[in-house]
Amino acid sequence: MPRVPFEIPRRAFLLGASAGLGAALLPRGARASERAGTVLVIGGSAFVGALGRFIEEGLVAAGYSAQRHAKSSTGLARPDFHDWPRQAAQLHEAVAPIATVCMFGGNDGQGLHMGKGADPEWIRWHEDGWAQEYGRRVEQFADAVAPAGEQVFWVGMPVMRESKLSTRMERMNEIFRAKMEARPGGSFIDTWSVLADAQGRYAQTLVVDGKTVKVRTGDGVHYTPSGARVLADHVVPHVAAVLG
Repeated sequence: MPRVPFEIPRRAFLLGASAGLGAALLPRGARASERAGTVLVIGGSAFVGALGRFIEEGLVAAGYSAQRHAKSSTGLARPDFHDWPRQAAQLHEAVAPIATVCMFGGNDGQGLHMGKGADPEWIRWHEDGWAQEYGRRVEQFADAVAPAGEQVFWVGMPVMRESKLSTRMERMNEIFRAKMEARPGGSFIDTWSVLADAQGRYAQTLVVDGKTVKVRTGDGVHYTPSGARVLADHVVPHVAAVLG
């Protein structure tokens, strides 16, 4: 029996549209300056593409300045490949943001590299200590980009098609949520069910504004531009509501 596409609530879209309308009423040249500061948008592969671009554009439409810094195939698991805490500290010093929106996890469901010659050199996914070390890295990144209780919004991972990968994303989401809830200025933005059907299961398509649209690519992991738009319409209003 074919699955009936789930019609997504458009509350987030309407909030985003309202923010855009409010920004449109600001004097020319004031949209990025009157809201007092820049929001950094930082992440891995998802933020390189449409999702990062739509979040950046949504923040600008809401009246903030925004700077996006993203790199494909990166996360917090392999600082030997890309050291995000180090870059985050540099960005914070250079930009002095009022807040940071970040998203990691898609590339992190793997062993954690501890450094060449370290003992151990790797902490494997199923080994004791993985969650503790990954949580430490989440805190390290947040400390770098949002010291002294500054605002950091951690965007969680949505449900995946393949159950093993979904389980890994759930585990990381639990860590993200716990670390942000314990942190002054920290906010976890839950996206698990945003691209899901009415039963909370993975959905390839959703009904948006009365039309069935494909929201995930064929690999069951990445987002189509339409899916990225749905996610961004969920994220930006959360950020704007906190920042004011």
